[in-house]
Amino acid sequence: MTSRILGAAMLTVAAMSPGVAAELPLKEVVLSNSGLAQFTFGGPVSGNSTIALPVRLDQVDDILKSLTVFDRAGAVGTVSLPGKTPLPELFRDLPFGPEALNSSPDLLNALTGSEIEIAGPVTAKGRVFRVVREQVALPSNGGTTTRHRLTLMTPAGLTQAILEEVTELRFTDPQTRAQIERLLQGLIENRAKDRRTLSIGFLGEGTRDVAISYVVAAPVWKTAYRIVLPKDGSTDAKAPVKARLQGWAVIENLTGGDWKDVELTLVSGNPVALRQPLYTALFANRPEVPVATGTPVVPRINDVQEKAVPSSAPQAQLRADQIAGTLAAQRLTRSVPAIAAPSPVAPASAGPAATPANPAAAEEAATQLLYRFPAKLSLATGHTMMVPFTDREIPVERIWLFQPDIVPNRPLAAVRLKNDGDTALPAGLVTAFENTADGGTNFVGDALLPLTPKDATRLATFAVDTRTAIRRDDRGVVQTSLGKALNGTLTVQTQSRRTVDYEVTAPPDQDRIIVVEEERVPGWAPAADVKGVEETPTRYRHTITAPKGQTTKARFVTERLDRESIVLTELDVEDMLVRIRGLENETPALKATIGRLTTLIEEMNKARAQKGQIEHERDRIVQDQQRVRSNLQSVGANSDLGRRYLATLKTQEDRLAEIGAAEAKLDKEIEAKVKAAEDAVRQLTL
Repeated sequence: MTSRILGAAMLTVAAMSPGVAAELPLKEVVLSNSGLAQFTFGGPVSGNSTIALPVRLDQVDDILKSLTVFDRAGAVGTVSLPGKTPLPELFRDLPFGPEALNSSPDLLNALTGSEIEIAGPVTAKGRVFRVVREQVALPSNGGTTTRHRLTLMTPAGLTQAILEEVTELRFTDPQTRAQIERLLQGLIENRAKDRRTLSIGFLGEGTRDVAISYVVAAPVWKTAYRIVLPKDGSTDAKAPVKARLQGWAVIENLTGGDWKDVELTLVSGNPVALRQPLYTALFANRPEVPVATGTPVVPRINDVQEKAVPSSAPQAQLRADQIAGTLAAQRLTRSVPAIAAPSPVAPASAGPAATPANPAAAEEAATQLLYRFPAKLSLATGHTMMVPFTDREIPVERIWLFQPDIVPNRPLAAVRLKNDGDTALPAGLVTAFENTADGGTNFVGDALLPLTPKDATRLATFAVDTRTAIRRDDRGVVQTSLGKALNGTLTVQTQSRRTVDYEVTAPPDQDRIIVVEEERVPGWAPAADVKGVEETPTRYRHTITAPKGQTTKARFVTERLDRESIVLTELDVEDMLVRIRGLENETPALKATIGRLTTLIEEMNKARAQKGQIEHERDRIVQDQQRVRSNLQSVGANSDLGRRYLATLKTQEDRLAEIGAAEAKLDKEIEAKVKAAEDAVRQLTL
């Protein structure tokens, strides 16, 4: 019975709803190595048409952001799709919930009061009163069965029928039928919980070609190169040999739909890609204000004998709070601005018609690299495919790269590739093979190829050369300081040189061209006598040519130049001497000044030593005076012992005066020697 009721409703929906929207075939796929994909659908439409676009639920935000509709001869209509949580929304305005669809009795009980017509053993028309479940014994002790008794309120009274015996049931109320039909149609549209179907409208006349395009997240396409090296690779940069370079792109179709005869374009770039939850319902927060009410008035009740009634403090406080609340509500209401009506949106103009794909294999744009495939491709959903994007010869030079921080005593077998093509080569893994004498190929190793712009050169290393030995000796840094002095200001120029020595032992049957990499330290540069150095953002590269069977020695020198200006007269005399004594450019004047400062420092040290002795004597006298004064206070000044203490104090005071004069004299001597040192460095000219 349930299937008959729901089936009838479905037939009604099919009869009343418009025809199923057509779908446009997928025409072009553009995959980016930034994790994005652009899909373009195209085909003919007639008149006012609606196109269905089934998509994954997790892609709806990106589609709402990027969907573009092209209809040159017509106009763009609306784009609609079910909500993000459509099933709860379907039942929001219905008089029953999802549980009412479990069975016909549940639906009828949920629609109690609705008018229906039934046919069968009982034919009647009335309003649903209730449906009751009951157990009935089967004949001949055959057990029991469950059936449902339907009760209708008819003009003649209550009429009952067994629901399982009803052959036809129809809701007479058009509104009830429409609600059920809309619900069932919505259930059909949202049958796939992780997919949504967009309905895209086209407005126009006649048959014409249209297209729709959007950008969504997609798996990154990966690059994998193969390079086949000649057996005897060139070691001459001026006459490189040709190697076969083959580039493959690994792509996946995880869209949930098959790609059939599509045009494929691969893009290598780094575009700005943003996300926004456009498919999520958002509501603006609004302030909640209290309801303004009148101030309550409670008249005083007069008895026969009037008595003074004391005021109630809580009641007075309540009235004050209510008045304050009303004023606050009025202030808040005035502070909330009115919501402006939305401005009309200008209709979007129809875009240009899609142009055929350029048959060129590669194209370099301002910010990205494009590879277009001339042949159409097909790829089933959930499958992976490899497609070649380059297959050509490329000039290479066979070298050996020495990276001390990677392998401290062996070079790495490598090739220097030059991109002589028309476009850049995207970064990727390189599998290297080498031709053999019998015409075969052998695997020699893997390498990483960085992004290689047009006409650029890159190194790719793929194996350790165990036949070549390298000894590296870092001899450290040697500094040389030269000075210029004028009017007491010394300008010191310090040259620092770092020397690294190498010994390269080549195999007995092959020459070696060793490219050595050394760290590029800020402020340092190759010495002027070092030639042929290549610079990268982080490394210096210099070349050592090692003939076969020999040990070749080489040296790499870097240097830096530091300048410092010092006002010598602002330094202590000892620091003056240290500064000028370390200079390499000794002249007679410099030697004389060094000798003069040395003498002055010796004399100053002698004076300081004398001053230290008399200062020690003064401290001893002052300490003894404390003892004498304490004893004098104990024995009194008029006693014999007291008079002796007074005489001692007088003698000590006289000596302290002599010490003070001696200290002042020594200070003047030291000050004069400092001035003499300052005059000496002022007169020094270098």
